[in-house]
Amino acid sequence: MVGMLDLGRLSRRYLGDVVEGSGLVSGERYLEIYEGLFEGYGRVFDVARTFGSRGNGAGQFQIPSLVAVHGEGAARRVACADCSSSFRGAELSRVLIFRVESGEYVGNVGSSEGPGILRCPAGVAYNGRGQLYVSEWDHHQIFVYDGDGAFMRKFGSLGSGHGQFNGPRGLAFTAGGELVVADSLNHRVQVLGEDGTFVRSMGSFGQGEGMFHSPYDVAVCPDGSIAVADGGNCRVQVLSGEGGFVRSFGSEGDGPGQFRNPV
Repeated sequence: MVGMLDLGRLSRRYLGDVVEGSGLVSGERYLEIYEGLFEGYGRVFDVARTFGSRGNGAGQFQIPSLVAVHGEGAARRVACADCSSSFRGAELSRVLIFRVESGEYVGNVGSSEGPGILRCPAGVAYNGRGQLYVSEWDHHQIFVYDGDGAFMRKFGSLGSGHGQFNGPRGLAFTAGGELVVADSLNHRVQVLGEDGTFVRSMGSFGQGEGMFHSPYDVAVCPDGSIAVADGGNCRVQVLSGEGGFVRSFGSEGDGPGQFRNPV
């Protein structure tokens, strides 16, 4: 869901309201965005602050993608995945972290040599304790870093079995602390424990209700349902927390309420 927002048009005060610690949206803003999908979302936000610039230096991006926010007040931080190693011959991929209030660059995770080095980070989400989870597209794993950016662990492997991934992308946490993963090239959504233990899987390849074609991002709604950006099917689907189909909206096209590969 965060991928559906134009972050360049969000002010500092709106960013904290829109993006919660899970990397997703707050209840009131979800309803506002949901209604706007049908009526045309025409609100233009004032630009109070921007983060980063093009480049490989400190606080710079090559290909920024999904974001997550954690904390309160001056301690609130925004993390953004920057996957650049697979593109333009760049050698550096990482997740950059900024302070929301000041725009100050805090640092990054995943750029240091060792077991926590990232090749192509895709999605990010904070759990309730401020630990940062990063989906690794190239390694087909989930990397976990502590609140100071130190690598803790990783889990998953390439495959289609329980707890395995093929191109994982968007991440989100449920209110109960379960991790929701858009397992893109397996055309499904997986729900795991914080330690990577498999809980359940949702969907399969196809165009029917509750089926996916390269899901890109996920959001946990206020009622516990899960919204999925179903990129290849040009729609957003909403599933119950247990995986049952609830509704979908959008179709392929350029008209109001239509999508071209929603992310």
